[in-house]
Amino acid sequence: MARPAGVRNHDFEQKRAALVDGLTHFAVTAELRRPSLRQFAKAVDASEPTLRHYFMDRRGVVGAILENMGKIGRSIRDNIAAPSDSISSAVKDYYLIAAPGPQFELYMRAHAFGLIEGIAEDTAGKAYLKHMLEPALSTITEKLTATPGSPKSALELRAAAFAILSPLILMGIHQTLLGGAEEAPVDSQATIGLLQSWLGEAISD
Repeated sequence: MARPAGVRNHDFEQKRAALVDGLTHFAVTAELRRPSLRQFAKAVDASEPTLRHYFMDRRGVVGAILENMGKIGRSIRDNIAAPSDSISSAVKDYYLIAAPGPQFELYMRAHAFGLIEGIAEDTAGKAYLKHMLEPALSTITEKLTATPGSPKSALELRAAAFAILSPLILMGIHQTLLGGAEEAPVDSQATIGLLQSWLGEAISD
């Protein structure tokens, strides 16, 4: 007997989760363009009707990918959020964890996917803010708040979080996504060393 309309199969969530994992892998490894629903389906060996069954439409697919990216980054954010001995060491500790490494290109491609989709479509933009960008900023704020010598006002904490995160994102886009590593190479470690010194001193004032 056919399943009544609107009734989910018993393993709906498991199958959906498997699709989300495959779609997320595609999002961070494929060309940085806005794939069609058909391209998303092909990437996970599924049909468009199958994706519509689990995600409703393309917006649902993108939203699920961004939510999954946020979940994947949670353990890293939890590690970053731990307090440090001083503001200067907090900035240094942040960059030691978040700065360029083996996973940095995937991290940047995840943010690039969110930016490309989010700038093009309002719902995706809100999903990128909710699941990726705001959690990244909030983690820095949480780390600073728990560290002795932290700025006291919410405005100062927010500004400090932007100041710490923004150079890392921009440098990653410049070097890993725009070809800067070949066209205009940057000594990432030396640059991060300067950021640690400058920002640590400035935020401690």
